[in-house]
Amino acid sequence: MPSTSPYDSPWRNSIVMRPSGRNLSENSTHFNTRSVSFAPRNSMTQESLPHDLDIMDGLMMTPLKTIPVPDEDPDQDDVVVKDYTYIGSYNWTKRDSPTIIVPGSPRLWQNRAPPYTIPPDTGVHFSDQNGYRMPQSVLLPLITAVNKQMEVKKKPPFDWSSVDFVTDRNGLRKLTRWVSGDISIRDFRIDLQMAGEKTVLMNRWEKRSREVFSGKTFGFSFEKASTEPAPGCKYSTGHHRIVTYDLNGLKMVVRFEVDACIPPPAKYPRKSVSSIDDLTDSLSAITIGPASRSGNLTVMEGGTEVSHTAVVELTTRSQTNMRNNGFDWKEAYPQLFFSQTAHHFLAIHIRGRFIDIQKRKLNSEELQNVAKDAQVELKKVRKALELIKEVVIEHGKKGRISLVCVQGKLKVYQRSSDESCLPQPALSLFEQS
Repeated sequence: MPSTSPYDSPWRNSIVMRPSGRNLSENSTHFNTRSVSFAPRNSMTQESLPHDLDIMDGLMMTPLKTIPVPDEDPDQDDVVVKDYTYIGSYNWTKRDSPTIIVPGSPRLWQNRAPPYTIPPDTGVHFSDQNGYRMPQSVLLPLITAVNKQMEVKKKPPFDWSSVDFVTDRNGLRKLTRWVSGDISIRDFRIDLQMAGEKTVLMNRWEKRSREVFSGKTFGFSFEKASTEPAPGCKYSTGHHRIVTYDLNGLKMVVRFEVDACIPPPAKYPRKSVSSIDDLTDSLSAITIGPASRSGNLTVMEGGTEVSHTAVVELTTRSQTNMRNNGFDWKEAYPQLFFSQTAHHFLAIHIRGRFIDIQKRKLNSEELQNVAKDAQVELKKVRKALELIKEVVIEHGKKGRISLVCVQGKLKVYQRSSDESCLPQPALSLFEQS
């Protein structure tokens, strides 16, 4: 593997590159890319997608307040993740009705040696699969998967009432871009609701949940060519992992999508009642384990729990972009930090011919300068979360408010509907017993 150039901090005045492959960022700030899952797309290629939603859809026009970007505080402690624990995971299936496999499994990294050539990405892909399949309750699969995992593992029920924030990693990354003070960041919205006595539910909102590939990227094709489905998950369309940790006194529950994992030396054991790998393409034939329901969500058992030390983030860049711009760690590092993703694989290509795969670990010495620079924004995010929590608690359990960031200004709006983001049985989990 060719050696990489010494680290030259891009944290200030960095350039965000247009990706030539798989999206580095979820809902990136400067261009139209998002974190998405690989799934066969032929059936959707000719499908016309709905018009984009308006960011003010369903909101009162007058803001309740403006949240300022927190100031730097030299006396503030570094932001660190403590008590990191995996609590659940799931794979979506291709069924028409919302169905997840718990715990599911990420795709397995095959460690294929470069060089190899792959075709460009084509068709339609998910930019927010949870929002597409469960638009009224985007956090329900997260809660359902955790509860199912505790039940299957015969562990005590997870204490939802002790949690301060339930969120997607995507929301934390949007806040990180906002606190940087760059007014050119992409506009975003996060719908908020209080659960129990103190929990903030941060619901991801996107103007579109699916997008059409431009035909100029190679990231999804790279993922397909470099990984294979795990046993029990052949017909799934994306793996989501849920973790909990302490973020300087805030108890977080964070969901994020996983590209791949490093398989153990021994072959994965088949824990499902009957493997989905051996079934036909008829989705009605899926019977990988006992099925249950949570509202409109069907839950099946299958797949294998994966250690956090095996989780991999994949991204691709063209050789030309790397030569001209280097790699933008300011954008990439928070993605790894908020999920504590252990491995980062950067694949370099020349028009789809992959010539090098640079492998780094989150805790490697090489990323220590990156981590140090990241503290400026991470400290501001930690302060911002405190401000957001105060606003949500102020509006109480009946409050239906949203964060809307337009041209770098973050404002709080009231939603016109009092509809809850979760069904009552799920909300009741956050009440102290």
